[in-house]
Parts: sequence; structure tokens; C-alpha cells
Amino acid sequence: MLAIHGCGGPVRYIRSVNDGPDRYVRLESRYGHGQGYGYDGAAMRFTHPLVLGEPDWGKILKGIRVQLRKRLLTIGATEAHPEEAFSESEAQYLARYLAEAFSIARPDEWVVFCLSRQRGEGGTLRGGPGVTEMTTGGFFVEGGKFHFVLANYRYAVSIPSVQEQIRDDPLRPAGDAFYDLVPGPHQTARWLDTINTQPDLTKPLRAQLSEMVIEYQPFLALPDEATLAPGGRPPLEERLRTLQRLRDQGLITEEEYRLKRQNLLDEL
Repeated sequence: MLAIHGCGGPVRYIRSVNDGPDRYVRLESRYGHGQGYGYDGAAMRFTHPLVLGEPDWGKILKGIRVQLRKRLLTIGATEAHPEEAFSESEAQYLARYLAEAFSIARPDEWVVFCLSRQRGEGGTLRGGPGVTEMTTGGFFVEGGKFHFVLANYRYAVSIPSVQEQIRDDPLRPAGDAFYDLVPGPHQTARWLDTINTQPDLTKPLRAQLSEMVIEYQPFLALPDEATLAPGGRPPLEERLRTLQRLRDQGLITEEEYRLKRQNLLDEL
């Protein structure tokens, strides 16, 4: 599928890699507002195409972590530690289609994505049951660095027209950010101005994009356990889940499970 989007913003040429009702991965060229489609209107040329296998993309994605901010609307949230930005199914989906997209991406194309899911009971972010959470952003490679740009993270939406606006332009923040990207080994994080968006009085004043830059070759050379979190240790909740999985698979005894679990709980 090839589509052209304009409507007052940058002209965007879109090629579909995979499109579904609740998620997609696309290739997108952005032109206008100056001479190009970069963060500040300057032309950008990416190091595309790039061939990496799904396991490599999966490792990169699992190494991307976010930290929720404690704010009025997130009081009561349970996330006390950095968490993986993508669920297991989201990471598998993205890894599959990032491998495909980057193998055919031209030097002027972003790889953009949109993920949405219905929130059930026990939601920890804004909103409640029946609200749709949307995560959107884009990827590109420049030299030996992989850039992950996050525009919306688990953004709670209940109005269909707003959902459609977010889905239409995945690089445009829908509101103020209430998260931070947490850098680990060979990663740096920063905040950016929005990408080539027309001045909009309805846009929140502090709406920004967050970016994580990963030196992907040394990152991929790290042992898996060193990429899980800053300092090489995953959050306690993840270690407890891993421990339970080892017990359920019969890889450790019940006694070993209880002893190790107590040791982890003693860290609280």
C-alpha cells in the first residue's frame, strides 16, 4: 500500500509493511516545513536498508525501558521500577516486521509503528476499563546508531476520533509525557521537539518526543543479562516471574524456589 498524507502538516509518503486493526508497522517519508523531515526541518539521510535478524531486533526491543512518572493522574500506580517498553507479544510483533521493514527501507524513510490494546481491570495508568492504550513512535538507523523515537506511551484514549488522529500520525504526541526512557549500556536518552508538525494551539505546551539512541553493534554483543536494565539487573517483579517460571518448568526444586524467592523479597 502506498498512501500520501498532507492536510497542512508535512507531506508523508507511506508504504505499509503490516497493517492490522490494532497495530501496524509502516515505512514513511516526511517532507515539508523547511528543506526536509528531520527534528528541526533539516534534511536527514538514514543508513537504510539494514539487515538484522528477528532475534537481534528482539534483543534491542527488550533493552528499551521506561519509567513512569508519579503525577496526580498516576497516583496509586504500581510501577516503582523501570519496565520493558513493550510486552512480549508486542516485542515479537515488532521484531518480525522491523526485520522486514529495515531490509527494504530507503535512506529517506522512517519505520513507524502504532500499537493499541484495550485496558482491562487493574489499569495502572490513566483511564480505566474499556479505555484504549496507544503506543506510537518510529525508528531509524544513522551510522552505527539505532534511534528509537517514542511519541505516545500507553496513552489512554476513549474518543474514536482521537484514536484515529494518533493512528494517522504516529510521530505526533497526543499530550504531555508521563514517562521517561531509561538508558542502559550503550544507550542514551534525550527529549526532542515534535517532528515537523504544524503549529497547533490545541497541542499541550509540554508535548515532546523522547528518543533513545542505541549503539546497536556493541549492544548486541552484550550478554543478554547485561541488557535487561541499568546496572545489568532486571526489576524485582521480573526476577520473581523468572524464578516462578524456572520452578514451573522443573528447572529448580520447590525448596530452591522458596529460598531464592525469600532472598529477592528481602531486597524490598
